[in-house]
Amino acid sequence: MEFLQGLLGELHIDPPVILVNIIGFLILLALMRKFFFGPISQFFAERQQEVAQRIESTESAQKEAAQELSRIHGQRQEMIDQAQQEATELHQQAQQQAEGLVDEARRQALEREQRAEEHIRDSQERALAEARGEIAQLSTQLARRALGESLKDEEQQQLLEAALRDVEEIARRNSEQV
Repeated sequence: MEFLQGLLGELHIDPPVILVNIIGFLILLALMRKFFFGPISQFFAERQQEVAQRIESTESAQKEAAQELSRIHGQRQEMIDQAQQEATELHQQAQQQAEGLVDEARRQALEREQRAEEHIRDSQERALAEARGEIAQLSTQLARRALGESLKDEEQQQLLEAALRDVEEIARRNSEQV
């Protein structure tokens, strides 16, 4: 130990002073811990809790926002599906109406065509009847002139029927050509 005392003496270090300095340092450390490090630790602990709460509330808000976004996407998709369905229904209705209009136009055209054909047939029959009558009169007049005498009713009827057959044959040929 002498060596240690000799070394301390040469360095001009007094052991009781070192002991007082160590005790003073420990007291200063205790006071700093109580009045300085304690409040700072408490402040950091409170700050850490506050940050943790903010992180938790932020995560909660993010989850709610994600749920809301998902709900909005679902509603949007439902609206798109509904709009597509309505568009399909409208297209089908329009197509049915168009088909109905086309069918009605065809029916009307057929009716007009049938009426026109009936009118043509009626006109042809009237014309034939008129022509028969005129031909019968002309045939009778020609026959009277040619023979120079009156024909008997029976002979006149036979001549008239033969002339009518000829006229019908000519009319049939003309209608086939038309």
